[in-house]
Amino acid sequence: LEAEPPERACRRLVVHRERVAVGVAVVGVDVAPEQAGAADPLEAAEELAKKHIFAEIIDLRTIRPLDIETIVESVKKTGRCVTVEEGWPQFGVGSEIAARIMDAAFDYLDAPVRRVTGEDVPMPYAANLEKLALPNAGKVIEAARAVTYR
Repeated sequence: LEAEPPERACRRLVVHRERVAVGVAVVGVDVAPEQAGAADPLEAAEELAKKHIFAEIIDLRTIRPLDIETIVESVKKTGRCVTVEEGWPQFGVGSEIAARIMDAAFDYLDAPVRRVTGEDVPMPYAANLEKLALPNAGKVIEAARAVTYR
């Protein structure tokens, strides 16, 4: 992690790789969750690396202020973006990120922004159903493969 001014350092965490094919912006999801089966972007990045798809994980620790500059820099570098959030697909932070990318970095996109979200259902109480309703590493991998056309 590069040294940054404290006001920016508290807002995000970026995992850099030498060759990057896709940027993954993570909102409200543990980057290294303890719960088995939960969305684990780092696990997804490791699986993608085995398939020679290298992902840059951007952990957005706050959404206000939103560190859109980091996301735009990732899009400029990769030409792609996948957002991951546990919320519903409608009116989510991933939608806002996609809209801001369209405003600031549309010409750099090589693929549409893909959003990985929770299912559009009320959150189940049962643990087995909750796992099905929330995003997981498999869905992140599927979205990253879709935007890299692999």
